[in-house]
Amino acid sequence: FAARDALGDFEPDYLVCATGALAQNHKREIIHANYMTQEELYALTDYCEDDEIPLNFVYDEGYHVYVEFEQMQRLVTDSSAKFLIDSQKQERHLQSMPYVGCLYAQVHQLEGFQKKYPHLKLRFIPFAFGGCFYDIVHECDDKAHTVARVLELLGLSWQQTAAFGDGLNDEKLLACAAMPVVMENGAEKLKLPGRMTAPPCEKDGVAAFLEQNLLTPATA
Repeated sequence: FAARDALGDFEPDYLVCATGALAQNHKREIIHANYMTQEELYALTDYCEDDEIPLNFVYDEGYHVYVEFEQMQRLVTDSSAKFLIDSQKQERHLQSMPYVGCLYAQVHQLEGFQKKYPHLKLRFIPFAFGGCFYDIVHECDDKAHTVARVLELLGLSWQQTAAFGDGLNDEKLLACAAMPVVMENGAEKLKLPGRMTAPPCEKDGVAAFLEQNLLTPATA
């Protein structure tokens, strides 16, 4: 929902989102999905309720906030706030399970969860621009892994790809692509030798980079 909102009228051939937990084709049919389990959802909800940690889960229609809705509203950016749905009755998962989750927590709180539920093997990946927001994903969820599935469907290899990234959940994707590009305001850890840089998203950085480096101007 957030990716399609950002893309506007542009319809991608394939869409990989939710940190690799979901992939759709141009007909919006699911070609890959890795849903959270009930055990994972209940463990996260119980833990976050005990510590008053804002928590949401990602479904097809938006971010369903299970814990601390009002606090989550104050913390997120305007672009994300419009997708928040107050689900503190905690019933949405009775229809279907979410793909991934998101929470706002301190490092010691994340460590506390891992200590209490080590068998779940969930990963907490920090958002691109710092702060205390983390994506919650399965041990096996990764954008690069799911993009590899799409490349296989298309008969393409990583040598034929360019990848853009700004956060640590883009690390493997950038490592695999033949042309890795880091957004100017992305995580410093991603800006390794041999990687190119694009202007920030606020300046249509991906489009600017594509026009300058990959698209050949039409000739008369």
